[in-house]
Amino acid sequence: MRVAAGVAAVAFLATLGTRDLVSSHEARAAQNAQRMLDTGEWGLPVLFDGRADLQKPPGYYWAAAAVGWANGGAVTGWAVRLPAAAAGLACVGLVYLVLRADGRPTAAWVAAVGLATATHFTAISRTARVDVPLACAVLVSLVAFYRGCRSVRAVNVCDGSWPSVAHASGSDGHPLAWHLLSAVAAGIAVLLKGPVALALIGPAAVAWLVVERRHTAVRLPLTSVLLGPLVVAAVALPWFVWANHATGGEFGRVFFWHHTVARYTGSSPLLASHPAWYYLPRLALDFLPWTPALVLLGWWAVRSGYWRADPAFRFGVVAAVAMVAVLSTARFKRADYLLPAYPFAAVALGCAAEAWLATRTARTARLAKWGVGLTLAAVAAGWAVVVAAVEPVPDGRRELAAAVREHAPAPAVVLQFRTESHLLSYHLGPPVHTLVEWGELNDRLAAPGPHVVVMPPEYVHAAGRIVTSRRLAEVARQPDPGGDRFRSLVFLRTAD
Repeated sequence: MRVAAGVAAVAFLATLGTRDLVSSHEARAAQNAQRMLDTGEWGLPVLFDGRADLQKPPGYYWAAAAVGWANGGAVTGWAVRLPAAAAGLACVGLVYLVLRADGRPTAAWVAAVGLATATHFTAISRTARVDVPLACAVLVSLVAFYRGCRSVRAVNVCDGSWPSVAHASGSDGHPLAWHLLSAVAAGIAVLLKGPVALALIGPAAVAWLVVERRHTAVRLPLTSVLLGPLVVAAVALPWFVWANHATGGEFGRVFFWHHTVARYTGSSPLLASHPAWYYLPRLALDFLPWTPALVLLGWWAVRSGYWRADPAFRFGVVAAVAMVAVLSTARFKRADYLLPAYPFAAVALGCAAEAWLATRTARTARLAKWGVGLTLAAVAAGWAVVVAAVEPVPDGRRELAAAVREHAPAPAVVLQFRTESHLLSYHLGPPVHTLVEWGELNDRLAAPGPHVVVMPPEYVHAAGRIVTSRRLAEVARQPDPGGDRFRSLVFLRTAD
C-alpha cells in the first residue's frame, strides 16, 4: 500500500506549481485568496478590481489563503491548487481506511486505486476548483452518517445465500458522535458550495436508510435527527446571514437566485441546458479506465445476489445513484458537478471486485491482477504525457500583463474595458478597474496623468472615434491563441 500511496501522491501533486493558472475559476480563487491576505478582510471574497465575488461561499478561498499565508503571503499556482489536491488525496485515503477498518484489504486497495486513477477525478484534483473539496466533505459526512447508523444496530437479515460481511453490532462507536461529525462535515460542504451540498448529502442518506432497512435493522436515533440540522446551521448559517446583510441583499440575489435557482431551473438565458441523461455518458467517460469493470461487477453483484450481503457495497451504490439522480434533475449541468459521486462508485467497485475474486479460481485471479497492472501502467503513461505536454499550455496572459506593468507599474490603475479576464487580472495584480460603458471610460481617461487600457480588438477602432477626452495609442496586442477558450486582447495607453 505504501507504493500505491506514493503513486497517488505523485499523480495529485506532481508539477502542481510549475504551470500557469489555466482557467477563470483558478484565477478568481487566487485573486480572492490573495486579497484576503493583503487586506486582512476574510469575510466576502473580493476580486482585484474591488468587486465582491458572490458566485460561491468562501470556503475554498479561505483554504487557499491559509496555504498562501504559509507560503509567505503569496497565493501562487501551487498554493491555490493545493487545497483541491489535498482533498483528492484525502478522498482516496478515506475510502481505503473505511474498507480497511472492516478487515477488507482487497476492497480497500481496489477502491483507493480506482478513485486515484479515475481520469476526471485526478484531473480536477489538480486544478483550483471547489468540486473535489466538496466531494471530500460530502464523503466524510455520508461515511460518518453510515457509521453512526450501523453502530446503533447492525443485525444482518439477508437471505443467507451469501455470508454476511457486516461487522459486529456496536463496533463503530457512539452513534451520536458519528452523526455530529456528519453534520459538521455537511456544514463545511455548505460553506464550500452552498445548499447544493445538502441536496447531495440528504437524498443519499435517506435513500440509503430506505434501502438498508430491507437488509439490516439500522435506524436513525431521534437525538441525531434533532441535533444534526442544528449543527449544520451553526456551522454554515452565520456566514450566509452576515454576507447577505453586508451586501444589502445582493448576495441572496446573485448567489441564491442566479447561481443556484437559475442554474437548477435553466431559467437564465446565459446558461446552457442539458438533457436529463447527460450524466450517464459523462460518468461512463470520466470514470475510465474503470467504467467497464464497474458495470460488469455491478451486474454480477445483482445476478449473484451478492448485493444483499454487503452493506458497504449497497452504501456505495445507493449514494452514487442518488447523487446522479439528484443532479440529473437540474437543467444546467457540468461534468465536474458529478465528482462527489466518484468516491462512492469507487467503494462499490472495491467491494464487488473483492467478492468476485473470492469466487474465482487462482488462475482467473492472476489474470485479473495482470489486467489491473497493465491498466495502471497505461494510466501512468497517459498521465506522464498529460503532465508533460497538455497541462503546461500557455495562454499569453502573463506576457501581456508583464508588458502592461512595464509601462504602468503598480500602484498605477489598469483599466479593463468590456473584458473580464480573471487570468489577466491575477497577473496584473491590483489595482485594476473594470469598465463596460464608453462614458465611464471617457471620464476615467480625462483625469490628468498617463492611463493604460486593455480591451478586446473589436473595440479598438470604435475607441478612436468615441473616446474624445484623450488619444489612445496601441502598445501591444496579444495574438489570438486560437479556439474559443481565450480572447485576444489589445493594450493601449494615452498618447497626449
